[in-house]
Amino acid sequence: MNLKLLSMLLAICLAVMVAGCGSGHSDKKANEAYAEGVCAALDTWTSEINSLAGSVGSGLSKSSLQKKLTQFQTATKNLVSELRAVPAPNTSEGRDAKKKVDELVAQVQATTTAAQSALAKLPASASLAQIVSALSALAPQLTALTTSAQSTVSSLQQAGGSLSSAFDHTRGCSKLSR
Repeated sequence: MNLKLLSMLLAICLAVMVAGCGSGHSDKKANEAYAEGVCAALDTWTSEINSLAGSVGSGLSKSSLQKKLTQFQTATKNLVSELRAVPAPNTSEGRDAKKKVDELVAQVQATTTAAQSALAKLPASASLAQIVSALSALAPQLTALTTSAQSTVSSLQQAGGSLSSAFDHTRGCSKLSR
């Protein structure tokens, strides 16, 4: 083998090694950015939902429930926007994680629609009994949402691989998976 061919092969091998190292670092950054973005959005949303749920009390009326629903819808729209703004890593792990996050988003949106529908069915001067009945039908769905958010993060942390590691080591994610 001549010296020119050997140096060309060496240059190609070196280029492949450098490209491999660079993509690993790039993947790690993409994984960390995705995990941080998803968990920050979910953490903010679950805090808002828990706050809304905790502030439902006496003096319930259709009007007060409509205000809560509007706040819930706003929080949900923000969640969806934030989750869609964070690109999933362009890997099989990233696609799997995005699918899980998209499933959660679909559940959140379906619950929002169900809450809106239940509230629309209440008459303007709904009695406390009617309001309680409507809320009791929604309560399991609303409770399931925050549980689903936590389950989604736990699932992403336990999936294995480098993206899973990013979800496992992101501070915002650890708050959600408790």
